Amino acid sequence: MSDTDELQYLSGFQAVTEALRRRRRPLFRVYISRQKGSHDLLRLAELAGVPVVPADAEKMGRLAGTAKHQGVVLECGALPFYTLDDLLALDPPGGKDLLVLLSGVEDPRNLGAVARCCSFLGVRALLVQEKGVAPFSSTASRASAGAIESLPVGIFRNTPDACAKVSRAGYLVAGLEKGGKPLSAWIPGAGKIALVLGSEDRGLSARIREACDVVLTIEGEGPTGSLNLSVAAGIAIHHVMNRMKKDEG
Repeated sequence: MSDTDELQYLSGFQAVTEALRRRRRPLFRVYISRQKGSHDLLRLAELAGVPVVPADAEKMGRLAGTAKHQGVVLECGALPFYTLDDLLALDPPGGKDLLVLLSGVEDPRNLGAVARCCSFLGVRALLVQEKGVAPFSSTASRASAGAIESLPVGIFRNTPDACAKVSRAGYLVAGLEKGGKPLSAWIPGAGKIALVLGSEDRGLSARIREACDVVLTIEGEGPTGSLNLSVAAGIAIHHVMNRMKKDEG
């Protein structure tokens, strides 16, 4: 597991609270412009040994890069991340597992929203391609409502190679893309599954589809041709987790 020396400024009560609670990042100081409703956050800062500095809204807006900071900004280091090998070395309980791999996701808000879905629905880890993807930035943390502060996050260099590696580790690799088998009718079983999602505009490349054991499609009934990435991720993860639980019984 590794990280970088990048200095970041998280904003928003939920993201900052989760960062203070989880303590996975280096934590330096909390800037705050309001006391009302801040009791729990201030307590977490005290427990973590992080100094609290009063600041006006103008300064906090400069630090956060947005006026929508909710009166709190955390100066911190970057999140640590795992390698694919790190995560595959952790044997899941009962031989059941779900990993989500993202390839080419460029919008940090989408990255954060997918991380929120993963955390809420019980995915063990989120993995993203090392290059050409959105960073694990303050925007991503805020969009995740702080979920990436606790969800294990890993990186890999090349999506087809990552698919091959998780397949060798005993995972069924399922891609989500147009033209595949209907997701609603797919029965994945109760073993280890890696769900692969592509970029917001290009989806999965032909090479990635070839590296998958199965390609699945979310069927729609209305005139809209596609779903937002995080919505598609939530639907697919929910289906897989429910089927895995049913097959346990």
